[in-house]
Amino acid sequence: MSSADYRALLNAALAFKRRYPAHTEDVLRGRTIYFLFYNASLRTRSSFQTGLSRMGGHAVVLDPKHGIYTPALPEAEIPYATERISDTARVLSSYGDAIAIRMYGEPAGWVYGAAHRHLEAFAEWSQVPVINMECDRFHPCQALADVMTLREQLGELAGRRLCISWAYSGSWHKPVAVPQSLLLAAVKAGMDVTLAHPAPFALDPSVMQAASRFADQTGARIRVTHDFRDGVSNAHAVYAKSWCSLASLPTRRGDPVDASAMQSAFEQHRDWCVDTDVMQHAAPGSGYLHCLPADRGQEVTDDVIDGPSSWVFRQAANRLHAQNAVMAHLLNPGSLA
Repeated sequence: MSSADYRALLNAALAFKRRYPAHTEDVLRGRTIYFLFYNASLRTRSSFQTGLSRMGGHAVVLDPKHGIYTPALPEAEIPYATERISDTARVLSSYGDAIAIRMYGEPAGWVYGAAHRHLEAFAEWSQVPVINMECDRFHPCQALADVMTLREQLGELAGRRLCISWAYSGSWHKPVAVPQSLLLAAVKAGMDVTLAHPAPFALDPSVMQAASRFADQTGARIRVTHDFRDGVSNAHAVYAKSWCSLASLPTRRGDPVDASAMQSAFEQHRDWCVDTDVMQHAAPGSGYLHCLPADRGQEVTDDVIDGPSSWVFRQAANRLHAQNAVMAHLLNPGSLA
């Protein structure tokens, strides 16, 4: 989306939230969405299905690993175990009104971009909208909830300073989807973003280039640092979470992750944890954000995530409202007016 269109959706989502649920209860009456979760989910699954139900719609959850023949691209087909995505998408879109998919990591063999290509194949063959509930490149619904929270906490976002930081975790099994979508969303909203991460954890160069183009349009600024406290310094909001190193992922399905190099990169930066001392480097009144689930004691300490500077649970609550706005935007756009 263009920066202007994205800001319009942000404003519509905030307005839609103020009307929910009393004035939105029939917005999706009679609409059906098919949900395919290749990965575990708490917030995404429960918020999508709760919102759809409260707006009069119906959720059908399909288990793509055991409940149905697994949708697959041509090169990954297995007789009597998979069904080509082109067939699945055409069938489902003849029954219902949208298809929502969550897929990253192991289901795509950890090949970066493979899960995103999976969603693109659904979109190519489907006659109804396809919603990305997180892939290996993007998590747009999370990002919309993030900027909604930032707007509610900070007011006008143009010129506000956001630190997006990598943080240590005992598990490397986390995609780059959250920081990449947040970076794009934040610069579209006009925020000045400092991206802080150890050198091995650089984001996708094509996403960085796209973010720079949007920043040129909105007057936002992007800065990259490999110093944790420098990244947090004077930020109005600190969004710190773990993500994997793209350099250690395989390029072909069936090849292994370079787990040794990945784990080594993680263990060298165990001190990238948000605690009260780190938050003191941020601007007065700043807030901490995380998409959850958080690895407590590794990514962040309890006194921060449970403390007065935490915006995490308002942020989690906004997943419901962001996704309500997305579903309404796609299936009943007049309801957002």
